[in-house]
Amino acid sequence: MQISCSKTLLVLVSLLLVIIAVGPLPVGASQADAATVISSAKDTILDCYDATKDAEAAGANITAIVGTLNEASSFLSQAEFAYTTNDFDVAINLARQSQNILINYISEANILKETATQQQNQDFQINVILSTIGTFAVVAAGLAVWFFTKKKYKNGEV
Repeated sequence: MQISCSKTLLVLVSLLLVIIAVGPLPVGASQADAATVISSAKDTILDCYDATKDAEAAGANITAIVGTLNEASSFLSQAEFAYTTNDFDVAINLARQSQNILINYISEANILKETATQQQNQDFQINVILSTIGTFAVVAAGLAVWFFTKKKYKNGEV
């Protein structure tokens, strides 16, 4: 009975040591989690791209923000590569980095768009005002020449 008890104790201690040595098995990210995060990052990049197109269409200088979009796209590309190599933890990390870079991107693109729109409106107003002033100046100069010529003609000088 004593041998049986010591064997059981030895087995339990050994099992306990194995469990402690192995520890809790790390739970890696699943393929589905990685696919979801990558898909979300793609959607974010597409939304940012659309905001960039709108800003450029409004006449904004988008050079400053395109670099950020390119950097985020690079992270997404690396995330997709990690996903294809079944490195789901890295894929999730890179996809999240891609999204974190773009946190304020759309608002920045919208500010550039608004600024460009306001500048175009201001330029249009200045052009209209200057054209109107120019037109009145030409008409006034024409009238002055006409009156001067008419006066000289009446006096017989012409």
